[in-house]
Amino acid sequence: MKWIERYVLSRRMVHPWAWWVWALGIAGCASMTNNPYILALTFATLCFVVFNRRGSSPWSRAFPIYLMIAGWLVVYRLVMHIVVGAKIGTIELFRIPPVQLPEWAAGIHVFGTVYLEGLIIATTQGLTLGTMIVAVGAANSLADPKKLLKSLPGALGELGTAVVIGISIAPQMAESAFRINRARTLRGDDAKGVRGFARILMPVFQDTLDRSLALANSMDARGYGRQAHVSKFQQRVTSIFGAFGILGVTVGLFVVLDASSPMFVAVPVFITGVGFLIISLVVASHRKTSTTFDQLPWGAAEWLVCITGVIPLLMAALTRYLDPGSMITTWVPLHMPDTVPLLVVAGLVVATMPGFLTPRLPKNKVRVKRRKAINSPERAEV
Repeated sequence: MKWIERYVLSRRMVHPWAWWVWALGIAGCASMTNNPYILALTFATLCFVVFNRRGSSPWSRAFPIYLMIAGWLVVYRLVMHIVVGAKIGTIELFRIPPVQLPEWAAGIHVFGTVYLEGLIIATTQGLTLGTMIVAVGAANSLADPKKLLKSLPGALGELGTAVVIGISIAPQMAESAFRINRARTLRGDDAKGVRGFARILMPVFQDTLDRSLALANSMDARGYGRQAHVSKFQQRVTSIFGAFGILGVTVGLFVVLDASSPMFVAVPVFITGVGFLIISLVVASHRKTSTTFDQLPWGAAEWLVCITGVIPLLMAALTRYLDPGSMITTWVPLHMPDTVPLLVVAGLVVATMPGFLTPRLPKNKVRVKRRKAINSPERAEV
């Protein structure tokens, strides 16, 4: 009972890097398959956790934007298949007169006969990419980008600042669209559809740019990106270890991806490269001059989130090695997947645990006081 009160009923913010590890693990699982059952379950897992653990912050409202982007990706993939896609299959749907291209563009087929199998292949490819986009949107909706920046190592101050400003554009755009649309409605402008969207498009872009610049200026005023003076020896150590680390990680990944190379060579090279990178980051972190207050704890809830996100990725990799036919479906001839990978299904079910086994966000005190004031007996009598 005490465990439930501490980790489930308590209210605190989960570390943002834990949510990113969870989301990237699920995105990696989605990238290994085109099985529509697994993609649908992955999408449902992401939506379940987001809707149960997101707050009322501006970045939390940006999740529908990623859903729309995923939908547009599927539609775009279908359109591009009709225009220039490889026309394969046996069940003919319709035919558009093909466009004859010059000889130097041989192999590119513009329009032509569209088959059902080709459309299904294009749809599953779009769903795979769209699910990965939704996973990134889930991480962006659950993790506070400002807390994410504070928890970065000092050596990644400049890069982290640029990345955080980039990923915070979508939440800021969602907040700007909400405020501008509400102000437009209060003024009596009830235009909807394309006309209403066109009226708020430029104000939203302008407000988003202003807020991004204000965020950059505020971070500069607080010392982000500033570096202390370090000796030449530390600079050389940082550069040498960083170069060896990048080289080791690159060579290790190349050998791992090469199926003909032995794993007992790839894994040590990759681990050595990661070690060099960690040493470089630790040495370079001494150049950080800004002080971090109110550090977020890393406890059992964060480990739970990370582990439940990595499990689907491991299950997908294991299943693709043991039974690749259940992960990759060939749609010619047309048929539905014969088997469903149970290991991946179990991994995705485990990935839903953060939706009900992690602490909820703390309540907004200002909003609670306002609600109590509205519902007070004195106000009711008035």
